[in-house]
Amino acid sequence: MNRKLILPVLTLLLALLACSLPSAPTAIPTLPPVPVTEPPAAPSLTLDMLRNGTYYAPFYQRTVTLTDGRYTEGSGAASYTVGMQDTYALGDLNGDGLDDAALLLYENGGGSGVFESLVIVLNAGGTPKQAGQAELGDRVQVNAVTIASAAATLDMVVQGPNDPLCCPSVPEKQTYRLVGNALWLTRLTSQTSGGAERAVNVEAPAYGAAVTSPFTVSGSVTIAPFENTLGVRIYLPDGTKVNESPLTVSASQPGGPGTFSRDFDLSNAGITGTVIIQFLDLSAADGTTLDMDSAVLDVH
Repeated sequence: MNRKLILPVLTLLLALLACSLPSAPTAIPTLPPVPVTEPPAAPSLTLDMLRNGTYYAPFYQRTVTLTDGRYTEGSGAASYTVGMQDTYALGDLNGDGLDDAALLLYENGGGSGVFESLVIVLNAGGTPKQAGQAELGDRVQVNAVTIASAAATLDMVVQGPNDPLCCPSVPEKQTYRLVGNALWLTRLTSQTSGGAERAVNVEAPAYGAAVTSPFTVSGSVTIAPFENTLGVRIYLPDGTKVNESPLTVSASQPGGPGTFSRDFDLSNAGITGTVIIQFLDLSAADGTTLDMDSAVLDVH
C-alpha cells in the first residue's frame, strides 16, 4: 500500500474506534440529606396545671376549678371545700406514650367528713383532661400513688370493721385502670391483723388477652376465703352487670392458700368485646371486699 495512504487510514480507524468505545460515566451530584421534621412532642402536664385545673368532684357531684390547689365557698356548716392532696403520680395511663396524672381530691361539706377521691387526668396534647374518678372513702389515708403498666396503684390505710372513721388501721393496695370510658378498680389486696397479705391472683389468661368462648380463667389465693367461696361478677365496660355467682376455691386447709378455675361461655348471651370478670373475697361480717382481682379480656 502506498505509504501516503497509511497515515490517513490509521487516523480514520482510530477515530471510528473511539466512537465505538463506551463513554466514561457522568458523575451524579450528591444531594444534601433532606432533614426529617418530627412533630413537636406534646407539653408535659405540670403541677401548676393540676393545682389550677377544673375537676368533677364525685362525692358532692360538683364541678369546680381549683386555685393553687383549693376551692372553697360558704362558711361554717354551709361551707364546701375541695382540695388537691400533695400525693400524686405521673405516668402513661392510656398507652399513648405521654405522661398522665393520678391525683387525689378531698371534699368537705362543712361537717367532720373528709371524702377522698382518686382522679385520673390524661395529657390531651398538653392539656389536662379528666378521664375518670373513684370515691375512696371518708378519712382514708393514702400514703403513696404509683403508675406502672397503665395502672394507678394506691398504698392506703382504710377503716376496719371496728375502726372509728377518724382512725383507719387496715393496710390496703388498690389498683385502678381505664377500661373503655370508665375507671375501674381491678385489684385490691389487704392485710390480716397478723400482717399476712390477703390476695386473689388471676394467673391466666393475661390481662387484656383475646379469648374465644368458651374459655377458662384460673388463679390462686394466698388465704382461702370464708367457706372457701369467692364471688364472681361479670361486667361490661359501661358498668352493666352481666352475671354474679359463687366459686369454690380448692384449699388444703381452712385459711390456707388455694387455687381456683372457672369455665366461661358468653356466646349464648351474645357477648363479645371487652369484659371485666371480678373474683372477690367478701367479708362474711359486712360484705365488704377483703381482696379481689380481675380478668379484663377481649372476647370473640
